[in-house]
Amino acid sequence: MALLEVDKLVAGYHKNVVLNDVSLQIEPGEFVALIGHNGAGKTTLLNSVFGILRAREGRVRFGDRAIDGSVPAANVARGMALVPQERAVFANLNVRDNLDLASITLTDRHAAHHRIEAVEHLFPILRQRAAQLAGTLSGGEQRMLAVGIALMLAPRLLMLDEPSLGLAPLVVRDLMERIREVNREQGTAILLVEQNVRAALANASRVYVMKLGRIVYDGLPDPLHDKSRLMELF
Repeated sequence: MALLEVDKLVAGYHKNVVLNDVSLQIEPGEFVALIGHNGAGKTTLLNSVFGILRAREGRVRFGDRAIDGSVPAANVARGMALVPQERAVFANLNVRDNLDLASITLTDRHAAHHRIEAVEHLFPILRQRAAQLAGTLSGGEQRMLAVGIALMLAPRLLMLDEPSLGLAPLVVRDLMERIREVNREQGTAILLVEQNVRAALANASRVYVMKLGRIVYDGLPDPLHDKSRLMELF
């Protein structure tokens, strides 16, 4: 059974339809990338799946449950997490307090402490910056903290919306290595939305290409290393 299954989804804002009959699925533990030009509908798809935006038509299933119409809090409880494009941190709290706050729903404080240790092991810089206000971190460090906050929820599916946006190439490479480690070591399924095609193709095991609100490619990343093929799809 697929972990996430989206079937013929239609969604948009006000009178504007952004997603047209979009279908995709992600297997447990799979690393999937969704790429496409700016405005293709990638973020709208994530928001619709996560429950931020209510779809107009279509179905969404997570595991064995239909979740179309569910609110984000319910989807988080089911094992889903989203790291949005924005710096999703509490700027006026320090790094450790950000992670503590992310564990507020955990009644087992030992488990919460263990998860913080796991996040700090994955991103050692967060341990070094534990007492620093999150708003004073670099862009890359804030992005790592945002991913760490999501991982405190121990999600089965981690969705990331353009995590490389605005980051230097070396920082992008390090961040992608850490995301791949989460996928490989923890078995967390990844849905990576990216405009950075090179980073997406280098890390995903399967790729969807979206164009003007529709899926135009679903397959292995290898054929997309052909620039002419990419240009044709875009």
